[in-house]
Amino acid sequence: MRITTNLLWSVTFLCVLTLFSSCQKEEAVIASKNQEEFSSQDQHVIGERLVTQVLEDDHNFPIFASDNTAFTEELNVYLTKLVQTVAISVPVVNRNNFAWSVTVIDAPDIHMFTAPGGHFLVYTGLLKALGSEAELIALMAHELKYTDQSKTILSLKNEFGGVAMGDILLGNKVSSIDNMALWLRDLSYSEEEVLEADQYALNIICPYLYDNKGLRNAIMRLDNVAEQTVDWLIRRPGTIKRLELLEDVSPQDCGSNESDFADRYQSIIAKL
Repeated sequence: MRITTNLLWSVTFLCVLTLFSSCQKEEAVIASKNQEEFSSQDQHVIGERLVTQVLEDDHNFPIFASDNTAFTEELNVYLTKLVQTVAISVPVVNRNNFAWSVTVIDAPDIHMFTAPGGHFLVYTGLLKALGSEAELIALMAHELKYTDQSKTILSLKNEFGGVAMGDILLGNKVSSIDNMALWLRDLSYSEEEVLEADQYALNIICPYLYDNKGLRNAIMRLDNVAEQTVDWLIRRPGTIKRLELLEDVSPQDCGSNESDFADRYQSIIAKL
């Protein structure tokens, strides 16, 4: 009887243990959370996952790689330094929180956009369309606002849902991840948001010895591109009003006798 009782208890214990283990495994698979708010670290993790997706999607995002590997490195270092220069400015909330970086997309699109966590994606088409370093860094400062002040991450959450964002943070498989980078590429902003980003860019650029008309010159140059759609302007509307407001920026507001560093810029971009 004692053997039978012990055997019964052993069998019962194993059944309970098996059931508990099954529940634990099932819970681990289906665990999700609805992420509504995002810390700087959350944005960094989500941005890293999206950049990984970009690097894996050569069809939509062909990464620039010159036959001259030294030039590829030179270009990446140059652009990263520009991004990090504007990112350390006082108006930037996350200047010490994000891993500011640049990925160059080798495509004729005249465009640039950002992913959460301080990741810039810049097209060679845009680099070739601009005329100076002052123009490029001004556009970077404009883009900075969207990622620095959480516009990018909240737009993603509103489009794909907090659960998808939470699953990325948990390391779960996210079926919509393939579309997120594409959606960010095509994300449009309101005219009000664009004008706010222009002012933000001016606040960042003014202390530097860059031509204070860099942003205005960049917009004018892109607005005059012929026979090609300028994606960056289409998705950042209000060109006429933007130029009017930027025209009012005086040397007293933003310094004078600064340089556009056009020669330095062209010496690098000419190699593309």
